[in-house]
Formats: sequence, C-alpha cells, structure tokens
Amino acid sequence: MARFRSGREEMHGEGGQYRFWPYDFKYIPVELISAVHDRFLGERGDPSRRARGAYYTPMFLADAVVSHVWNGLSSDIKEAGSFMDPACGSGIFLVRLFQRLCEHRRAAGFCRKLPWADLTKIMSRLQGWDVDGGAVRVAVFSLYVALLEEIVPPDIRQLMKRGRMLPELYGKKLGHGDFFAVAAEDSRADVVLGNPPWSSRRGEAHSALEWCRRESLPAPSRERAWAFVWRSLGHLRKDGLVAFLVPAMGFLHNHADNAVEARKRLIRAARLLTVVNFADMRFQLFDHAVRPAALLVLSRQAVDGATYRFDYLTPKADLNLKSRRLIRISSTDRCQLDSRDVEEDPSVFKKRLWMREPEVRLFNYLSRFPRLHDLVVEYRKQHFEKSWIVGQGFQPAHVDRQANTAYEPQQSSIVATVPHLPITRFRVLAEAGGGLRPWKNGAVRRRGFQEGFDGPRVLVPQGVATGEGGHRLRAAYVEAPMTFQHTLQAIVVPPGDKRRGMLLAALLNSRLMLWFSFHGTSSFGADRPKVHQAELLRLPFPVPDQMPDEGRSRSAADRLVAMVDGRLRSSKGGSRTEFDDLDQLDDLAYEFFCLSEEERVLVEDTTRFVIPSVQPRRNHVPELWRPSSVNDRRGYARTLVDDLSNWFEGDSGIAVHLVARNDDLAVLRLSLRDAPVAFEYGEDADASVAATVSDLAERARQALPSSFLSVPDFRVFIDRDLFLVKPAARRFWLRSAALADVSAIALDLQMALGSPHTTGPN
Repeated sequence: MARFRSGREEMHGEGGQYRFWPYDFKYIPVELISAVHDRFLGERGDPSRRARGAYYTPMFLADAVVSHVWNGLSSDIKEAGSFMDPACGSGIFLVRLFQRLCEHRRAAGFCRKLPWADLTKIMSRLQGWDVDGGAVRVAVFSLYVALLEEIVPPDIRQLMKRGRMLPELYGKKLGHGDFFAVAAEDSRADVVLGNPPWSSRRGEAHSALEWCRRESLPAPSRERAWAFVWRSLGHLRKDGLVAFLVPAMGFLHNHADNAVEARKRLIRAARLLTVVNFADMRFQLFDHAVRPAALLVLSRQAVDGATYRFDYLTPKADLNLKSRRLIRISSTDRCQLDSRDVEEDPSVFKKRLWMREPEVRLFNYLSRFPRLHDLVVEYRKQHFEKSWIVGQGFQPAHVDRQANTAYEPQQSSIVATVPHLPITRFRVLAEAGGGLRPWKNGAVRRRGFQEGFDGPRVLVPQGVATGEGGHRLRAAYVEAPMTFQHTLQAIVVPPGDKRRGMLLAALLNSRLMLWFSFHGTSSFGADRPKVHQAELLRLPFPVPDQMPDEGRSRSAADRLVAMVDGRLRSSKGGSRTEFDDLDQLDDLAYEFFCLSEEERVLVEDTTRFVIPSVQPRRNHVPELWRPSSVNDRRGYARTLVDDLSNWFEGDSGIAVHLVARNDDLAVLRLSLRDAPVAFEYGEDADASVAATVSDLAERARQALPSSFLSVPDFRVFIDRDLFLVKPAARRFWLRSAALADVSAIALDLQMALGSPHTTGPN
C-alpha cells in the first residue's frame, strides 16, 4: 500500500495535511486497486455480479495476455498505435498496456525517466468503456497511479506550479457507457483487448445481443462475448488485432449446430492468429467463477475462403500457477491447426486439448468402427418397434412450485407404482432391482422415456463417476421393472439382442470407453465431467466380425457377456465388491478392440493419471504435478528405447543414462551404438543441471529455446548423442509421454546422422 516519505517538506498548511505527491506510488500495486473494487462489487451480492458476467481479471492473467499480444505487434503499432478495452472494468488491461508502452519508449530512448509530454501522449493512446460507472472511476484512478509511478516528486512540483496537471480521462478516454452505442467510425483502434462480460443462456436481454440481432450475427447460447468479438472487429484499423478472454465452451467446445456455424463464420470473416485454451485452469484463474476460459487473438484480415494455419496453445495447471501465479506452456502443449480442421471437425479444439500424435492415431483407429448412433435411435415419442432406443428418465415435480396454481405437474402412474432406482443405488455391470420402492408420488415435471422403465435395457448415468473403481462412465444391464430420474438414460434393447446389450454394458464400463469419451466429447475434460446423450451415441460399438482379428475379438466378447450375465444372476453387488472385476474387464475390452501394448499404455496413463489430475481445485495438488520418481524415469526410458529400437537395424542399439537432475529439470542422454545394447538405466545424482545445460548450449553452438512463459523442454543432438532436457514433473515421464516423443526423436536421429549439431523443440 502507499507510504509517506519522511521530511517536513511534505506538510502543507496549518492543518498539516499531506499533499498527494509525497506518496511513493510503487507501493500501490494496481492489482490491489482492482481487488478493492472487486471486493466492493462482491459486497453488492453475487446476483449483481453474475447478471452482468462481471468477474475481474487477475493481474497475472492480464500480464500473460498483454505479453502475448505485445510480442505479435508491429513496430509501428508499438510506437504510435492506439489500444482499446471495450469492457475495461477496473482498468487492469489498460494499466498493463500503459506500463508496457512506457517500457518500450524508455528502451527506444535509452532513458530511465520519460518526459511528461511523452507520458501524456502514451496515455492518450488508450481508451475504454464500461457500463459500470464505479468501475470506470477505478480504472481512471488506476491509470493515474500508473502515470505517477513514472515520475519523481521534483517533477510533480514543477507540474503543480502550472495548475491542473493530470490529463482528463473520465468521460474523455474512458467512458461510462455502452460499447454498442459507440459508432465504429468514431472510435478506431489498432488493438482491442480485454475480458468482455460472459452471459448465461437464460440471461436477460442485453444491448450486445440486440446489436447481433440487428446485424444478423450469431451469438450462440446468448453469449455476449460473441457480440464483443464481432463488434470489435469493426473498430479495428488495418493490420489491427483483437485479443479477448472468452468462455472456452461457448467458442471452442460447443458442438451445437449454431455454435459450429458461428465458429465457421468467424474463421472466414477474420483470421485466427492464436488460440490459448485455459480449460485445465478452470478453477485456478478467476475467483468464484468456474467456467473455463480461452484467449482468442485474431485480425480483421479476410481470408476469402483460403485455408490458413494458427497457433493453438493448451497450457496445463501446475505448481507455478498455484504458488507463483505464472502460466507456463510446455512444447507438448503447442501445436498448429489448420482453419480447415476447425470447419471440418467441430471437436478439433477438444481433441487437441489433451491428445498428442499417438493418441490421435488411436482415436482415429477407434473412430473407423461403427458408432452407437448407427444402431440406437433417440427417443422422440415416435419410433420403430424392434429398435434400439435411448431416452432419459423422468424429472420430478418442483416441490416448492406445486403450491403455485399456474404450475401444473404431470401425473405418471408408472412412477407412482414401479420400483425406483436412485442414482446413489446404481451399481455397474448389472442391476437386479431387489429391495427398491416406488417414487414417493406420481407428480412429475416430465414423464421421460417411460418405455425405458421395463424390459432388457442398459442404464447409463450422464455424469462421470469417481471412487473405488477410479473414473468410469458406468453402465448396468437391467431387465427388472424400475423407474429412474433424468440423470440416468436407458438404451432399450430388443429381446432378440440381449447378448449384445450385455456386451454394450460391459464395454461402457471399460477404461477404453472412458478414454474415448474424454477425448471425443465437448464437456468432459474441458468443463463439467459429463457425457451427454448425443455424445454417448458417438462411442464405437462394432461386432467381432468387423474387427481386425475376429477370433480374438469374439473370444473377448464372449467373456465380457459372461461377466455381465454372471453378475446379473448372482446376489453379489454390494459396494465392497462392485468393482472387483473391472481390471479384468479392461483387459477384455482391449482384446475386443485388438489393441497393441503401446495403445493400452496410452489408455492406462490417461485414465489412471491424467484424468484424475484434470482441472484441479485450488487446494488440490495432483500427483502429476509432483516430481517424477526414479521408477517413472526408468519406465519412460525403457519405453523410449524399446520403441526407438524399431526404427533401427538389428546391428544398432541405444544406451540411456540420466546425466543431471534437480527439482525442476532432468537431462536424459541417449547414445546411438553400432551394436545392440542391453537396457540399463542409471542416474548421476550429483551433476549440476545448470552446468550441464550450459555445456550443451556451448557444444551445440546454438542458443537454446527460451521464453519466460515456456517450460524448458527440448532436444539437443551432439554427434551420436541425443540430450533430452525435460521438466522433472511426473506428467513428462509417463510411458505415454515416451511414446509421444518417439516419432519426433526418430526423425531427428535420422537427420543427426548426417549433421553433427542439431537442435529441435520437443
């Protein structure tokens, strides 16, 4: 906070009041000002905050956005460009831009302090609006503090002699008003950035949505952030940029038809430059807000139907984010996407959130098989007999609304008389239904799929379960009459297909189906751990004669059906024995789909280690964040060497050794030999990582890649040795990580044979 300088010259008048200038403004951090305003906003109640989508941006996130945008700006924009925040809130983005512009000007002029004229000129290049007048006044004050940080008290004395010294901002450069009432031709900018308000599907009418309606522009799910993107593109000057924090689900992962069409329209009307998906940081970025965020950086440059490539970054939560509030990006979380990919595959952003090349190959392999939707139709109150049909259970009537005469619940005699299965009673594989009682009455909001309350069927909860059996989709084959609520969905099985229904119930409980859902659905792994009905039907469900090895697949199917049938016939099913057979079930599911050992590793690592670590809460430290163990590193090295050996003739071999390690980094050396080498693994415990990396840089005669946002994760070839510099966290030493590294390493090894000094990003 602010503090006074010592000395009597700071006193003014008989009352001994302190002037404003004796404060040392570097002790008033701007984030404190924003936090104070945010606290006042919170005291007005969450409904006010949520109705306006008002969650203010933390300093570290604003820094990351401004730094990323700044690095992509032309020198002309850095020197003389204008910057706009159309929903500036307490001004955090404008303040960080002002400070960055001052740093740039000082570096260009080789001076420590800027003249007042330069400072006010820089300030004049900033503009912003907000519908909250209190927020705008805080933004003005924050900018004044940032301005005064740039000068020293003697300069303030000289300015005070001239009279009014601070530039007028409120109502001039920062306006209390609606951005959608500002004419684009009257307010152009080279860069428009910020964190516009997000809104829920059932939000009240807003001028942003009304503007989209008038302009015939899409705003899927009534998401106001879409309107800010469209509107801001119209405010850009030539070669300008828009950079907004937006809801990741609304912009990247929504598979609804109108959202898919909106994405297609955006990538044609503008040019995506960078997309940063912060979905894994869902609970880490904003206080009290849990919707995942993404950063979009785009230009107004039309592409006229041509395809183009853009950067897609998917940083993951880690200890640096938790403890130091730094966002770091590994090279494993960087890729480039083609605009055509987005147009042709609505799920590409989700797939590339967690998948690397080996996972992509496995996902594509499984995607070639028939899907459930080839067999199952969704319940629409009209359907063909003898069909597989899926539908949800009933919705109970709202107890607190039944006293309202305008509220008319429906009546269901089935719900009132047939035994009811609570979700808490649900058991995997099979359910006999013993000991169940009917729902308390027949009053329901919706009757649901009542045909699913009797006969052969597979029950599937929408939510992904955690617990003794690990993360699972869960499914149960049922024949006894029982009702259930809408959180469960039933796939009705024709009487002649009972055996195949049991097979489906078994496969849906497997880690393989969990893995496919994690990568192939919109919400699971990006927002809520949920698999919607339409997404459930996208799961692969072939028959054995459609598999590469029909005999192997048929044998596994027979054993899976026997497991479900045995569970249905037996009295076993208590909570202590419910998950007894699931490891065996997983092995049989791998056999049914004819997976290789390497493909099983991909599934096991994702389901056992990655999924439990996804989107951690602030008070949680996942296992993947912790340092790798010697067993982790040995397993990584063994997998790496075994898989790389397939790329070489039988008279070659690879020796492996960890040459340096600390809490942050480890350096692994692979050495190509002219004869086969038995696998041995060792570690040099006393070697200095810093000295080793410096030596590598000197011997390679090439600067190693570095960035304050980048995790050190790269490869260096020196003669016939390959050095892998990797983060020490367990995430980077899984066996699946080794498989993901192999293809790139093999290519580099082949290149290294003809070039003695080569480096490349991992």
